[in-house]
Amino acid sequence: MNAPNLKSLSAVSKPRRVFSKRTRARSVSVGRQMVEGLLLLAIGSGLLAFLSWLPQRIDAMVVVSEAIADLIRGLGQLLKAFLGLAAVILIALLLVAGLLALVSGGFRLVKSFTRLINPVRTKPSKPIQRRPRSRR
Repeated sequence: MNAPNLKSLSAVSKPRRVFSKRTRARSVSVGRQMVEGLLLLAIGSGLLAFLSWLPQRIDAMVVVSEAIADLIRGLGQLLKAFLGLAAVILIALLLVAGLLALVSGGFRLVKSFTRLINPVRTKPSKPIQRRPRSRR
């Protein structure tokens, strides 16, 4: 059973990992690692120099306390806005319920007046005959 299209097991390459979740990490060149390291060092030292210069220009505690106060005021305004929105929704629901009660009450009044004006009495239908229950 040696077909010409079949390869022997030793000639077949390794199976591809199509559905594997792990990807192989590529190796980064040494030059790129050096450039990245130098850039990170420059950014870090620049940020630290800026932060050490900042208190000379601005009182940091005042800025932080003002930011916290603004945050608390903003949260209070947000809460007031949510309460206002809830009040508007409640009023709209009460309006819809009132309109529904008016419409249904009007229909019932019209129906009762028509029954009062036209007392059409139909013959009572045959009484429903119940089957006797079998006792066990």
